Amino acid sequence: MTKKEGKITFLVLLTGVIALFHYAVPTDQHALHMIHIGLRKLYFLPPVIAAVWFGFRGSIYTTLGVTALLSLHAFLDWPGNYMEQANQMGELASFWVVGLIAGSLFDRERSLLRDLAKANEETLVGLVSALDLRERNTRLHSQRVKEYTLLLADRFGVAEEKKRAIGLGALLHDVGKIAVSDRILLKPGKLSDEEWMEMRKHPGEGYRLLKRISSLQEAAEIVHAHHEHFDGTGYPRGLKREEIPQGARLFAVADVFDALTTARPYRTAASYDEAARTIHEKSGAHFDPTVVKAFEGIQPAEWDAIRKRYAVDSGSW
Repeated sequence: MTKKEGKITFLVLLTGVIALFHYAVPTDQHALHMIHIGLRKLYFLPPVIAAVWFGFRGSIYTTLGVTALLSLHAFLDWPGNYMEQANQMGELASFWVVGLIAGSLFDRERSLLRDLAKANEETLVGLVSALDLRERNTRLHSQRVKEYTLLLADRFGVAEEKKRAIGLGALLHDVGKIAVSDRILLKPGKLSDEEWMEMRKHPGEGYRLLKRISSLQEAAEIVHAHHEHFDGTGYPRGLKREEIPQGARLFAVADVFDALTTARPYRTAASYDEAARTIHEKSGAHFDPTVVKAFEGIQPAEWDAIRKRYAVDSGSW
């Protein structure tokens, strides 16, 4: 059962339980009549909960159900007291007022949160683009590798909320390089052992930077582990197998694929077949074999579509 299906089931059961007690409690005694009236007030709960979970449309459907239940009860046991009749009619109208207003407000809140999230992501893309330009040879790399990682995550059936964290982790994977000096980052030749030690600190620096932001803590874990290898030979912590977050294991394949298929001043871009062969050879060592299998199940045209969208030139394999 999905999360959405679970919520719908809860709403149906809640409404059913309220209706069961409402129908069952008689009104021939004053004390029972008071309980009966109190149970009617509980009908306000399902429309409000539906508004919180599903917005305007959910509150409409739930209010329709509550209206049907209360109307049926009124038809079966219509009170002779005109004041009680007016009270029930007023409650029916109130259900709709509450349901419609709550649904509208929560839809508006969701829209504002989406706009805020989009603005935040655009800010992060701007930051990452600046970092990519700083390295000169990795233009649009972070955005490409994010899309590659999400394509793999989609094949794994990763939930949407988790995919967002994975996408942000992939996008921000090299943010720690902001702490690496240009002397090392932009060095055209081979790095010395001391320089490599400095470069290898960037996953930890990125993690320390992002973990302070509550909305990026899951992404921070991926940033921290994006250079770990499946066999435990990676860095900075030497994690292996399932110790490595799933997002980082997905990213590892996407990152190497992009590195191989992107032209650099010192080498030409590999073809899809060449890159796929290299990734296959490192399955079980550098990469999680299940991720490699998922990679191999994706058609080259799907990778190429992403590459073209974020390519400096529009060539193809």
